[in-house]
Amino acid sequence: MKNLKEQLQERIPTLEAAFSETSRPKVDFSVYPEDLRENREAEYNAIVIVEAARKIERENGLGEIDWDDYNQRKWTPWFLMSAAAFAFYSSNCDRTSAHAASGSRLRVLSEASSDYIAETFPDIWKAIQIG
Repeated sequence: MKNLKEQLQERIPTLEAAFSETSRPKVDFSVYPEDLRENREAEYNAIVIVEAARKIERENGLGEIDWDDYNQRKWTPWFLMSAAAFAFYSSNCDRTSAHAASGSRLRVLSEASSDYIAETFPDIWKAIQIG
């Protein structure tokens, strides 16, 4: 049986695959003002990617995110941002707390999933942060 990382690589190598995995619809973001459009679309795309990763995590026995369980680790990617570059730094976990603007909906239950979605979709994460 393939491990979690192999399944993520096989099933969500692209954004289109994540949409297929989740059955989420493509959305027309042209209703947003032009200066907000890229960020709003990137947020939606990230949600779809995380939902696809969470689906695969559940199928691998990782269960559901339980915000009442302080001992359950919830992972999210962190990035370095500077004038010279935007780069994936590492995955970080927290217990139950989800701080304002930390994107609690963008959490996964494994470091492998967090690393994968950050390394595979850096342009989407960049558009969320600075787009």
